[in-house]
Amino acid sequence: MKRILILLILVSNLTFGQTTENYNENLNKDFIEYNDLILKQEFEKSMEYMLPEFFEIIPKNQMILLMKQVYNNPDLEFQADKPKDIVYGEPIKIEEKYYSEITYSYDIKMKFNNIEESEDEEQNELTKNLMKLQLEKTFGSGNVNFNKETQFYEIHSIKNAFGISENGTSDWKFVVVEPKQKFILEKILPKELTEKL
Repeated sequence: MKRILILLILVSNLTFGQTTENYNENLNKDFIEYNDLILKQEFEKSMEYMLPEFFEIIPKNQMILLMKQVYNNPDLEFQADKPKDIVYGEPIKIEEKYYSEITYSYDIKMKFNNIEESEDEEQNELTKNLMKLQLEKTFGSGNVNFNKETQFYEIHSIKNAFGISENGTSDWKFVVVEPKQKFILEKILPKELTEKL
């Protein structure tokens, strides 16, 4: 009887250990793949990694169109790097799904081509400073620099997201947390998660 008990404890510990490892490995693989698809502008494929409930609010074809507009806007040159400093939270089960909080950062470069240059140098400087302040309002003070040589705004963005899985180990879907879109997040995420935002 003792042997059976010890064997059961060993088996359950091994299984749990593997599950923890698998969740982290799979979560990281899926999250990196999701972001790579966006960077490669393969927006349709990237939608497979988004929470299906999201498309009940913003239809998939509209979401793809919005993403294409950002990347192909002639008035905006836009470059984004891969996410880094990624930290995955331990998955917690709420109702029928598992949720893992994700924090990460990435660097963006933006250049606005539609801003008309004035002959007044002070006016140009003021326009650039106002644009910088506007970007700092979104990305945080100290996270935006203007590169005078390249005319790009260089932005360091710190983000939060949730990974969501039905089984807690694989097939992760993602929702990026935008505080201004809390009303949308409240429709697709459990209250326990949104009330902290």
